[in-house]
Amino acid sequence: MSEQADPIVWIRGERAGLGPLSGDLVEQYWRWEQDPSVLVGYGRQTPESLEGRREGYQHQARGTDDQLRFTVHDLTGESPVPVGTTAVLIDHHVRIGEFNIQLGTDRGRGIGTEATRLTLDYAFHITNLRCVHLSVLAPNAAAIRAYERAGFRRIGERRQSGYWLGQRVNEVLMDAVPADFPGESVVKGIVDRSW
Repeated sequence: MSEQADPIVWIRGERAGLGPLSGDLVEQYWRWEQDPSVLVGYGRQTPESLEGRREGYQHQARGTDDQLRFTVHDLTGESPVPVGTTAVLIDHHVRIGEFNIQLGTDRGRGIGTEATRLTLDYAFHITNLRCVHLSVLAPNAAAIRAYERAGFRRIGERRQSGYWLGQRVNEVLMDAVPADFPGESVVKGIVDRSW
């Protein structure tokens, strides 16, 4: 028997790390994405088949020029454990991107906040984006707080543009820019050590 290698983690924080998407994890991604609490917070209203998710993964794996996609790993145990995904969909013409995150059951421990911050770090310091934005359904107060801790600011609302548990709700619009990036850059530390 051979030992299984630890997953690849490119960028490490204290609790969370970011590594590549993996075809080996597609079923796990699909399970997280079908969780009712994720479907509600994400604004999606229909479940996806596993076959559809596998096809979606193939598209994501081929289209890497206009997207950052990471597997989020929990680093609090003995070895990294995949717990979710982050993505930034890039518009290269204006150097901005739209952020999203999906976590499995590991919410409320700061992993999502740190994964968001690490994704912004990569987006600003490697991809050189000028702005990263997102929208979140207004009742999702925990997500809004996590985004704010990671460096996003509220910039407005889109009125009655989403649904939360059968009710029309507003979407909170948020953005982050490099000048507001909170704290030290993990990416800059990695690059500085390698020179």
